[in-house]
Amino acid sequence: MILTITLNPSIDMNYHIDKLKINQVNRTGNPIMTAGGKGLNVTRVIHQNDEPVMATGFLGGITGTYIAQQPGFPLHITR
Repeated sequence: MILTITLNPSIDMNYHIDKLKINQVNRTGNPIMTAGGKGLNVTRVIHQNDEPVMATGFLGGITGTYIAQQPGFPLHITR
């Protein structure tokens, strides 16, 4: 079992556009939001490679609630 520690988890927001228009206004759709931070990103890659892994760390507030519901891998957190 690999244990990762994420001391500063975050929410990564990715915006996609069909084509980049130089010197014009570019419009985006809804962002794709994922749990992020170095530790959670490492945990996600380890999990995708079918290795046993668990993420730990500290979460709080609205951001912490979102991250706790989202990851798709074992997560043991302190609130």
